[in-house]
Amino acid sequence: MLSNYLNFQFDVQGKPVKGFCMRIHDDFHETYAVVMDGYHSFCVWLDQPTSTWKSSKYTNIEPGVLEKIISYLNVNTNEVATT
Repeated sequence: MLSNYLNFQFDVQGKPVKGFCMRIHDDFHETYAVVMDGYHSFCVWLDQPTSTWKSSKYTNIEPGVLEKIISYLNVNTNEVATT
């Protein structure tokens, strides 16, 4: 599991993306609120039976941005799990 708060900043197709993920208490999934500059916040969660990241139904960002955030979460959750 990732710590309760994670900052991120990266570029997707030359566009800077900056924000943070914050752990949300959820009895069923590993869930994070995602807050980004210039976008509405949304949630992502790790579906344990399938080990697949899912996002809120009304997530309104470019697919490349969502993929990068999920990739960033994967890297950081794996680092925490191995330390």
